[in-house]
Amino acid sequence: MRLSDYEKRFLVYYLNNYNAKWMRVFNNKHPFFCTRADLYTIYKRMIRNQPVVGQKTYPAMFKQLTEGKWYYIPELLKNEEA
Repeated sequence: MRLSDYEKRFLVYYLNNYNAKWMRVFNNKHPFFCTRADLYTIYKRMIRNQPVVGQKTYPAMFKQLTEGKWYYIPELLKNEEA
């Protein structure tokens, strides 16, 4: 799966600064609603500084991911490098 440049930078930022390891996305295929990306720690607890919907996310962001599925952020980034 191909991530856009902004999506990669978004994931790297939250991985490095907030130690977010897991992610779930919602509204990622909707043409008008902004994507909601919920970020979690390694123990699947929500991080305190969640990205603000509409300011850090945009409509159809992460459109190639399945809505509601758990994604391991380092694995997403590693697959992108290959």
